[in-house]
Amino acid sequence: MKKNIIINTVVMALLVIFSSSCKKDQEIGGTAVQNLAGDWYVKVNGTGPYIVLSTYNTSANVSTEMWLQSTGLKSGTTALGVKGKVSVDVSSQTFTAANTANVAGTSATIPTFSVANGKVVSNGTVGPGSKTPTDLISLDITINGVSYKVEGFHKTGFQSDLPGNLP
Repeated sequence: MKKNIIINTVVMALLVIFSSSCKKDQEIGGTAVQNLAGDWYVKVNGTGPYIVLSTYNTSANVSTEMWLQSTGLKSGTTALGVKGKVSVDVSSQTFTAANTANVAGTSATIPTFSVANGKVVSNGTVGPGSKTPTDLISLDITINGVSYKVEGFHKTGFQSDLPGNLP
């Protein structure tokens, strides 16, 4: 009898513990600039190899600014590495910057940069290898008084669209 009371008490305690420990998973939301964010494979002035350009939210996670970063950006042998905050209009999927501080390692030679005509077009292109629809990014970047046209596509995840596999 005493043994049954102890077993019942332990079982009831375990039931209470297990039922109270079940929690619903939290809904994971996106960032304020998620439609503009990601890794992009871009070319400068339509030539040279594809280079990675990244856009992502700031720590403030506001819909009015994002980071633009491409430390490997080049035009020929000229290094154009930049990292800085740009102004964003999420509804029109556009972004700009005027004399933004460059916090990349190239800041000694490129202290500031400007961005004009920055735009993301949803499903505006296809991956060059996979032919999968993906987003297009284009912008004019001015560095040390020289303007460059940067254009490319959003990372698709397909092996055939990786920069090392493209012409």
